[in-house]
Amino acid sequence: MADAMRVLFISGEVAPFTEENEISWLVRHLPEQVHETGDFETRIMMPRYGIISERRNRLHEVIRLSGTEVEMGTERHTLKVKVASIPGIRLQVYFMDNNHYFKRKGIIADREGKFFTDNGARALFFGRAGLETIRNLGWAPDIVHAFGWASAFVPLLLKTEFGTDPLFADTKTVYTPDSVDPNAIFDDETVTTFGLETDAGLVGGTLCEAGMAYADAVAYPPHIDPPSDATPQFTMDLDQVRELGCEMYEQVGSGVAV
Repeated sequence: MADAMRVLFISGEVAPFTEENEISWLVRHLPEQVHETGDFETRIMMPRYGIISERRNRLHEVIRLSGTEVEMGTERHTLKVKVASIPGIRLQVYFMDNNHYFKRKGIIADREGKFFTDNGARALFFGRAGLETIRNLGWAPDIVHAFGWASAFVPLLLKTEFGTDPLFADTKTVYTPDSVDPNAIFDDETVTTFGLETDAGLVGGTLCEAGMAYADAVAYPPHIDPPSDATPQFTMDLDQVRELGCEMYEQVGSGVAV
């Protein structure tokens, strides 16, 4: 796969490590489908939530990738990176692990349904952690496909604070929104506190709106109607998933609008 296109998938949910829904199903199958063509090399990243059992899922720490200090405003939080294989296939998932942001018994809310008040900061930490890990790997992605609210900052980060890194010089981004509301707004406080560079017109909007604004292309998941028939949308048919993924990544990587 020396000449294979490199595609990094970053998502807050990946089946079977989290409950299956349209997004987690898509991130489980899309990397496998395009990887099996032989034209793509794929890697997957997600948070290591406290609801994910390390023993049952056979997670183990990657020592050489752990220990990075991720800057979050005036604070720095240490990242651990763990890895596990998706059952039944050879693709590995890299888990971004941090006690402060992810060691909780829930993804966006606690067991009583109360939203975590720092979901925006958690998404930003995840985005920075994932890109720092790829930087430490020295694996230059041609495409980064980010999914949902948890990965919404990734297109912005690649256009701003990671934009001068030669590793990402040719990287293009695809963003897929979700319908999950994490009760987090892209507000002035988030921008100021965490030193983000952004378009003032996006302030006050949702995280997914920011993700779509900065991505080079947007592809909709099966359960959300796109704004027009011309907008790419995945179904839950594996053949369509493979065909759309391959076509879209080739076009975006070549600078062709989709």
